[in-house]
Amino acid sequence: MKKGLTTNQKRAIFICAGILILLCTFFFLFQKNMETVTQLETETNKYKSAVNYLSTMQLRVNEMQKTAPEHQSEMDSYTQEFPCRMTQQKAIYNVYQMMVDSGVRVTAVHPGVETKFLEAGQFLSFDAAAAQEGAAVATGSAVEENPETKVSLDAMVGKATVYEIDLSGTMKQILKAVDWLAENKEHMAVDNLSLTFDASTGKLSGTMRVNYFALNGNGTKYKEPNISGIPIGTDNIFGTFKKK
Repeated sequence: MKKGLTTNQKRAIFICAGILILLCTFFFLFQKNMETVTQLETETNKYKSAVNYLSTMQLRVNEMQKTAPEHQSEMDSYTQEFPCRMTQQKAIYNVYQMMVDSGVRVTAVHPGVETKFLEAGQFLSFDAAAAQEGAAVATGSAVEENPETKVSLDAMVGKATVYEIDLSGTMKQILKAVDWLAENKEHMAVDNLSLTFDASTGKLSGTMRVNYFALNGNGTKYKEPNISGIPIGTDNIFGTFKKK
């Protein structure tokens, strides 16, 4: 006759079953939940950092909003110093004024091509030498078709045109011509100056490469220069002139 389990044996089985249940609960439920909790804590800390960063940025935005109108006014004043477009008539007129005010003698002006230096709010790489030999910029966008229209800075298109000028003059006259270009409100820049000295005349002669800058969309109305008083000669493109 078989004997049943003793009380101690039953107690041991219950204890083992309880331990097994605890182990299963730990591995399959508690540990898995702890991993979820850890993941949630990590994500919570990440979002807290993002909130703190955005809060800091909001403080900076609030501070910048106080001075934004002043900066906008300064930016508008600066962009309006550029002509909305640079025509050959305007470029030739500027060369003539430079010659009259400095005393240099200009014998030829070689217009180059137009290239972009600003588009979609980004400054582009500008190589004057490459622009002089490259293809002209194609006009396509609305602001390029209507350069006098006022648009935001991000929509403006900046363009530079290279002109090579043959000239001669004394050192003082050459330096005065360079200063005239640098100080002009229309933002012209000397890109290259190649001169040789003639001992017989005591003057320098050679070429000056000038970049003329324009800003399509800055809202500045284009004013056609009056070139009716500029004399046109044969050996000198401006003829005989008297310094003011």
